[in-house]
Amino acid sequence: MFITHVNQSKAPLILVHGGAGDYNDRSELLELRRKTIIEIIEKAWPRLLQGETAMTVAQTVIEQLEAAPVFNAGLGSVLQSDGMARLSASVMDGEKQKFSGVMLVTHLSHPSKLAFALQQKEQTVLGPLGAQLLAREMGLPPDSPVSPERAQQWANHFKQTASGEGGHGTVGVVIKDLAGKLVASTSTGGWTANVPERVSDVVTVAGNYASGFAAVSCTGIGEEIVNDAVAARIESRVRDGMTVFDASQKSLEEATAQQRQYGWISLDHNGNLAMACTQEMPCAAMSGDFDVPLIGQ
Repeated sequence: MFITHVNQSKAPLILVHGGAGDYNDRSELLELRRKTIIEIIEKAWPRLLQGETAMTVAQTVIEQLEAAPVFNAGLGSVLQSDGMARLSASVMDGEKQKFSGVMLVTHLSHPSKLAFALQQKEQTVLGPLGAQLLAREMGLPPDSPVSPERAQQWANHFKQTASGEGGHGTVGVVIKDLAGKLVASTSTGGWTANVPERVSDVVTVAGNYASGFAAVSCTGIGEEIVNDAVAARIESRVRDGMTVFDASQKSLEEATAQQRQYGWISLDHNGNLAMACTQEMPCAAMSGDFDVPLIGQ
């Protein structure tokens, strides 16, 4: 269990996470994920300083996370029990308070491209068929997100996942830009060998939420995140007057008491930020107050 926070930090702000879970005997994976997160933040930071919007930078960051096979998203996605990779992603524009997302996308490595495109549509949350139709409309060619390592891991899963890199996980980013606009985006490959077409928290406001008050991206066991309405609950507490740190502290105490397995990154409109998890979670933040990214543990 941990919580890392900074109060009243100068804009812009960016926080990134790479999946909550049990990293016992997987310290190399934890460090590699942290290293990759820091590299991605360092690339995004100058763009925020130059005035690019939170939405534009968030899309680039999520696509970079999806392109890194070390994470359970995009090219690193795990396979469901039938051997298929089904990806989900979402984004929420805090200024518009508009959520969009796609669930259970197959034959595509960047579900986030569809989630961000849906911000321009009236109907903003799509299932597998709708997502495939949108991909064809956008001219995105089919491709396979299944790496040889994930295919072997799936084969080994029924022998207690001999590779040791199974489980669940997600990637996410929350941003406050120079104009004060908030965005949250999250992407996942699901849970190793889960039931075909099991839907995660990512395409719900329990797992990804942003408003004019706060932005939150969650990771961990999706069913528990949905049961606790984590992202929306934290945002509601901020809306009602708490700082995002106080809201996160209260939510972490509740999650720990119920022995939940999840975490989140969050920030609010006043420049407060918090990274919290009941387990371990590679994450980092950058703000106008830091010279180098702040590692969340």
